[in-house]
Amino acid sequence: MRRLLEEELRELDFDVESVGSAEEALALLAHRPAELLLVDWTLPGMSGLELTRLIRARPDGDVPVILVVTGRREPDDLGAVLDAGASDYLAKPVDPEQLQRRLLIARRHAERTQRARADRRALEEAERAFEQLVDAAPDAILVHRRGEVVYANRALLRFLDRATESVVGARLASLVLPDDHGLLGELPLEDDATLRLLHRDGTVRTIEVAAVAMRFRGEPSVALLMRDLTQRRATQSRLMAADRLASVGTLAAAIAHELNNPLAYVLSNIGLSREELERAPTDARLRLVRAQLDEAAEGGRRMRDILRDLRTFTVREEDVEGPRAADLQGVLRSSIHLCWNAIRHQGTLERRFGEVPPVDITESRMGQVFLNLLMNAAEALEGGGEIEVRTETDAEGWALVTVRDTGKGIAPEDMAQIFEPFFSRKAEGTGLGLAICHDIVLAAGGELAAESTPGRGSTFTVRLPPAERRPARPAVEVAPPRREEKSKARVLVIDDEELVGRSLARALMKHEVEVLQAGAAAIERLTGTAAPELDIILCDVMMPGTSGIDVYRAVLAHDPALAKRFVFMTGGAFGSQARRFLDASERPVLDKPFDLGQVRELVEEYARR
Repeated sequence: MRRLLEEELRELDFDVESVGSAEEALALLAHRPAELLLVDWTLPGMSGLELTRLIRARPDGDVPVILVVTGRREPDDLGAVLDAGASDYLAKPVDPEQLQRRLLIARRHAERTQRARADRRALEEAERAFEQLVDAAPDAILVHRRGEVVYANRALLRFLDRATESVVGARLASLVLPDDHGLLGELPLEDDATLRLLHRDGTVRTIEVAAVAMRFRGEPSVALLMRDLTQRRATQSRLMAADRLASVGTLAAAIAHELNNPLAYVLSNIGLSREELERAPTDARLRLVRAQLDEAAEGGRRMRDILRDLRTFTVREEDVEGPRAADLQGVLRSSIHLCWNAIRHQGTLERRFGEVPPVDITESRMGQVFLNLLMNAAEALEGGGEIEVRTETDAEGWALVTVRDTGKGIAPEDMAQIFEPFFSRKAEGTGLGLAICHDIVLAAGGELAAESTPGRGSTFTVRLPPAERRPARPAVEVAPPRREEKSKARVLVIDDEELVGRSLARALMKHEVEVLQAGAAAIERLTGTAAPELDIILCDVMMPGTSGIDVYRAVLAHDPALAKRFVFMTGGAFGSQARRFLDASERPVLDKPFDLGQVRELVEEYARR
């Protein structure tokens, strides 16, 4: 029977091998896989049904099996054949034509099976290659299916400092800050969407995320491609700080010039006044001394204004909490003052200031934008021309600031690149200035546009949405003093600078003034058993050792009523901690250098209270 079937199969162009038992068949298949099996049901030892079941249990067990049935005509026979996993069956005696038809069907099935197997292997290899590639990617990647995480690469596990088992199998929502759960229902997300993930230590990490629908391991899934914004924002912050320092560095000579001029006549007038006072006083000499001191005071005010304008650029973005509302006209004036020396030697400047709303941005960042635009305009004039600075409100209520110059202009081929990082036509330019300005304005929800005509000048327009004004820290405002009700106040001055304390004591000589130079001594004086009764405490914020903040907190804990009489003094050079403290304390602040008239009125007002 085997020889007969072999001849018929070879005539049909099959490559045939035959054996006489199931055990021999298994041994042959172990080293020579077959594409089709023709198996007798009744065999010595293991039956054909048992052999079929064993083959079907193998990894490559999808090979077609045709069972040859001898003397079986019962209805249950077909069920037994199919239960064993056979593809078909033939009854003996075997009809050659029927065998040929069954083999043709089996061959087609085998070909389909082989193709499916090859496709499956290719898919498995592609998935393995994909996972290897994704696992080595520097960006964090996560795949989830209906909200359940099914894959996380090494970068994500490092980013969250979590083990694979704590991420894979978890709900995606468990990795995301609860406030951002609403975003998960909107997947796929846009490219610029952000999510906040929870680190293992409980801190929050902000990421930029894009979602891609895909099939993963044979099922519909969503891949989240994530990029850490923390490092990028830190880099951007450093670049902005570097550009701000470069801008101020460019202005250093001009600022020194602006300070040295008033400093020269301040010192000169003070020296001349001392000389006049050492001589016998006459009315003429006293008038001369008064005039010289007036000029010295004017020079001091001029230097104070320059330093206050410069302070605009020292406030860091991260030091400002809560809503912000920059006064664009005030920032523009400060920026113009700082680069005035560079402007006036190149051309003229015209201001056309119309009303504009406050905008939601820190004044230091806005000042960086204006300073860059003004310095670029001054350089473009090349020794002649005009700069016009205009502020206005457009029809939608947005603030518009325009800086126009009549300088050399920008070449058309350069216009498309002027806001790109590191693009510069200047010999010593970094190419960061306009790129950072553009980023600052965009981050505030605004627009920065440029127009230019070579030989006729350039126009840069900043457009920003309005913001609610931030409640200002209590200003030092006092009612006009009623001269007939002047009171003698009890004043304590706490300042580590001896000359500051001495000058305040002289200015307030009509009052009872005590001066302390150390914070620790002030705490001992104000919280001791013999604490003085005071109307007002003028306390410096920054002092070595025990600061003014420490003094205030100690007094607040000891005597809250006395703490309400604090007025802080500052030169403006304090960090984010001191800034937050001053905002939270809601105590008035005097900026150094003082307006002595303002200080006297403030002291008298506290005395009347």
